[in-house]
Amino acid sequence: MSKLLVVSWLLIGCGNGNGRQGICPDDGDPKGPVCMVRVETDEEYEILSGAAGTFPTPERHNKYMAPVSDNPELLPPLFQNINRYDVHMYFLRAVFPEHFPDLDEQKYLELILTREKRRYFSGNFFRLDHPVDGRFYAFTVYTASRSEELLEAGEIKGIYDMLAGVFTAGELRYTFDAFDAMAKEKARTWVGPGFPIYFPD
Repeated sequence: MSKLLVVSWLLIGCGNGNGRQGICPDDGDPKGPVCMVRVETDEEYEILSGAAGTFPTPERHNKYMAPVSDNPELLPPLFQNINRYDVHMYFLRAVFPEHFPDLDEQKYLELILTREKRRYFSGNFFRLDHPVDGRFYAFTVYTASRSEELLEAGEIKGIYDMLAGVFTAGELRYTFDAFDAMAKEKARTWVGPGFPIYFPD
């Protein structure tokens, strides 16, 4: 992930009124805007997220997406309001029909799962209240369940840098969904990846 891409999306995010105008307009719904391009406080994150559980499970959760390149036709990093749209595919189809015409399950999977066709990274975004580390946030990345599709540390670093540039509500870490044991084991082999990792053992 290039530094130019990170800077470009930072500028876009800063220009959209904290995610409530432009790309993620606030339509007055009592559940809040459909998404945000910047999240700066716990309170903003709570608008976007739903209760998930207590430690060791995440305390709250929502979803995010981030572009794989600096192609101006792609959307910037977005934090999805799961209280408006719980399923990412339905969110994309309803909110951005001009970007995702005729989006179905197969097209959605092609959009996010493999290097060959991926246009966006996507995954879960969690808030955790750890008994030792305190409160922090963590993101996962969806990939196809094949060893050759597991992301390398440099790829995760690019996603981390992009998200950290527009998410400033608290400390951010990379983590893993419960079903993603392969990614967790791969990450254990990384030495000095350049970003913090949370291993939910």
